[in-house]
Amino acid sequence: MSSNTNELHPDSDEPPLYDQSIYLKLQDLTYLTFVFIGIGLLWPWNCILSASQYFKHDIFQDTTIWSKIFTSSMMTTSTLSSMIFNIWLSRRQHSYSQRVIRGLIWEIIVFILLTFISLGHHWTPLWFNFVNVMILVLLSSVATAMTQNGIMAIANVHGGEYSQAVMVGQAIAGVLPSVVLLLVSFLSTGNDDADASSSNNGGILFYFLTTALVSAICIILYRITKVDSKLKENIGSYSEEEPLQRVGEDDTATPFKKENVPFEALFTKLRYLVLSIFTTFMVTLVFPVFASTITATKIPMKDSQYIPLIFTVWNLGDLYGRVIADWPIFRNPNFTAFKVFIYAILRIIFVPFFFIIEHKNNTTHSIMLDVCYILLQFFFGVTNGHAISVSFMKVPDQLVSDDEKEAAGGFTNIFVSTGLAVGSVLSYLVVLFTGH
Repeated sequence: MSSNTNELHPDSDEPPLYDQSIYLKLQDLTYLTFVFIGIGLLWPWNCILSASQYFKHDIFQDTTIWSKIFTSSMMTTSTLSSMIFNIWLSRRQHSYSQRVIRGLIWEIIVFILLTFISLGHHWTPLWFNFVNVMILVLLSSVATAMTQNGIMAIANVHGGEYSQAVMVGQAIAGVLPSVVLLLVSFLSTGNDDADASSSNNGGILFYFLTTALVSAICIILYRITKVDSKLKENIGSYSEEEPLQRVGEDDTATPFKKENVPFEALFTKLRYLVLSIFTTFMVTLVFPVFASTITATKIPMKDSQYIPLIFTVWNLGDLYGRVIADWPIFRNPNFTAFKVFIYAILRIIFVPFFFIIEHKNNTTHSIMLDVCYILLQFFFGVTNGHAISVSFMKVPDQLVSDDEKEAAGGFTNIFVSTGLAVGSVLSYLVVLFTGH
């Protein structure tokens, strides 16, 4: 396996990394590390999101108020806390390397605690479980924001192809938990109620502990590959926590003042890209509401199986969209930031179709309705992953200095979390209109 072959051997005949297939890219150790950290970024969010049926049914007992408000409350808690923390982080334009590790460590702690809550929820009141789960959701979102802020700053300095690596990793993180939960739902089938409950609980505990394991693997890879070293190479060897020094021609150390990039300057250069990120996530947040409420009409599957299937289908589409974002036609400068923004706005067209299918879901029993709904979720996922990846990949191309590229990591994350926050609030309106 290579370790950033083209950078180490500039005279090599091997094509640049961005011109290689995804298979060859994954053989590049640096690229692979960014992919794995991307997995570690979104795995916790998708783990909780995909387990929404477990929380609503097993812990909050379906018909209670806690069950009914769980999905929207979880999304609102996560996105609002992430937005606030991202704004704070983006103004502290240093210590990117440490943020990656600290965030991953907090994820490990959160999901170990979530495992204990799952084991002991029978002995505590529903409101107590709900509050504790929301606190852990908040801590998880803060940890994710910390890691994402750091890794996107590092990726921007490395280049757009590494931003895409993080995006692909996030999509893989969406697929794998969904597949795990889908398998858990089928493993529980055919048992009596007691055995099914025991099997389901065992699967969920494994599910949560796997999330902690993923974060631990990311920490190990990050330490081994030292992908943050390029930040230090830009200004000489230094510790991000200490005052920076520049060595002059006379070998004497002189203070190096790191440029603080104002938000206004970043927005001027990145406005269409960050607005496309905001719009894409805002529109996408209707997906969990429909995915957790629309059931199969003719496909012979229980709700506990069909809902994880829909999450898996959407996430597979998301993964495909992020992979094809690296096609030359989308890297071409003619596919401008403004066109990406228009593309993100056009995704709103999907929403009326979800309402139509939700309405027919209550009155029509047709295999075609189920198939159309599955395809709609797939293409909604494709456009989400594609629009997001293209937006992030084009960020480094709009900037000149490495200080700008590092600062852009936190700046773009503000629009990620803001888009998710606005989308989660709007999801309450979707719940109101759908009657769920």
